Amino acid sequence: MLDFVLFIILLFGILVGLKRGFILQFVHLTGFIIAYIVAYQYFDDLAPKLKLWVPYPATSDGPAILSLLNGEDLEGAYYRAVAFVILFIGTKIVMQIIGTMLDFVALLPILKQLNRWAGSILGFLESYLVLFILLFIAALIPMEQIQTALDQSVLANLIVNHTPYFSDKVNELWIQYMS
Repeated sequence: MLDFVLFIILLFGILVGLKRGFILQFVHLTGFIIAYIVAYQYFDDLAPKLKLWVPYPATSDGPAILSLLNGEDLEGAYYRAVAFVILFIGTKIVMQIIGTMLDFVALLPILKQLNRWAGSILGFLESYLVLFILLFIAALIPMEQIQTALDQSVLANLIVNHTPYFSDKVNELWIQYMS
């Protein structure tokens, strides 16, 4: 079931990119990259402050869920992930506002043909990266229902564990931080 939902989200990303076109989708993807950089730079400063504001979910006695962690500090990884997401989303919203101001560039007649198809590729890429971050965070939440859904999903496993560069980098940032 989760595989179907992930597939629909990726397909939706392609359609949104097709509608936006290359120029506008490029602005959105650039905003994504800038949001990643900002979150990467400052998540470590925000994570300790979140312990007072964001409750840590109680663990279940379910299956050993976190093959990602290899016995590392689950609570610390959770707060680093939440800090990363808060910074990422806040920066992304600001970049989206700036991006919509540049929407007029996509209306230039020279770019119409290539604009739509190249936009669909970038739309897929953006939705894939958002899913990657959300699935990685879901893998850190110690709830049996979430972990069972992730364990049974081939697509979620591929996205979390086999995304070039990002799988290793996010694992290093959030999980192996304490080592």
